[in-house]
Amino acid sequence: MMALVAAAAGLAGPMVSLPRPMPAAARPAVARISMQLEPSEEVSAAFRSLGIGEDESYDGIMAAYETLKAKNAGNTKAVIKLEVAKDRVMDHRLRQRMSGSLKPDRKFGEDLRPKDAKKPLITLPPFLEEIAELPKRTYLVTNIAVFGIFGLLPVFEASFVSSSIGLNFGIAMFRLYNRGAPDTGNDEDMAMRPVNKRASFLTFGICGLATALGGLLGQLLKPLLFFLSESAAISLGASAALCFACSFFKVQGE
Repeated sequence: MMALVAAAAGLAGPMVSLPRPMPAAARPAVARISMQLEPSEEVSAAFRSLGIGEDESYDGIMAAYETLKAKNAGNTKAVIKLEVAKDRVMDHRLRQRMSGSLKPDRKFGEDLRPKDAKKPLITLPPFLEEIAELPKRTYLVTNIAVFGIFGLLPVFEASFVSSSIGLNFGIAMFRLYNRGAPDTGNDEDMAMRPVNKRASFLTFGICGLATALGGLLGQLLKPLLFFLSESAAISLGASAALCFACSFFKVQGE
């Protein structure tokens, strides 16, 4: 009898172990994770508000949002609803990406990985960080254009020296004083902003010193700028110094 049982077991092959059922304690956690990956009613409504599917890409989400925003221009309530819908969709996609259930794409994959920040070509020494700051490209180009135009006025008419220096001095005062100040986006709020006495004193001092040094530099460089009159060389020197002052210095505190 034992021999028959052994032979039957040999014909049936090796015993296969069945997978163990998931412990009851782990089932609620798995269920919660699955529920988090599925869009909630609010998120589904947000997708519908934008008129896109739940598998839409980042570019598709932003394109739908910008299109609807343009169509509802002037309707503040509608634009706010679109903004809320877009934020909900983005938050849902971010949770999907962080859980690993979303395939990485141009925005929801690569951008979440840490990247080494590019080091600037020029850096200021630590002792100058409180009074100086490297300008942005657009800000610097604007200053060069403005001060260059007014600084060249005496080249065409020598009597414009005082006007050129005066205009550039006023522009430099305005640009330097407001550099780094909070931008409210409202001219009236800017006009009503309390005067910063320290910043005003520093602005006047820096611009006055820059004008004097720039004019002196123009006189010293006059032999090299033989094709210019002395007044034009002084005006260009002062304008260049004022442009440098309001582009690299700052007077507004943190």
